[in-house]
Amino acid sequence: MRRIRFHDLRHSCASLLLANGVSLKEIQEWLGHSHYSTTANISAHLDHSSKLSSAQVMSNTQI
Repeated sequence: MRRIRFHDLRHSCASLLLANGVSLKEIQEWLGHSHYSTTANISAHLDHSSKLSSAQVMSNTQI
């Protein structure tokens, strides 16, 4: 079994909060990041279904 690090848990927490509709600002405060960009760039990974939803929106957009 792979060793789970503390930061792995933080990443999972951020991803789960984001997937359940919690705003990045709230996640930033929950994790204690001093900068919004830290949360946005590092901790809040989109799950696979969110990526598919985003791709669907883009494919439906007309130029």
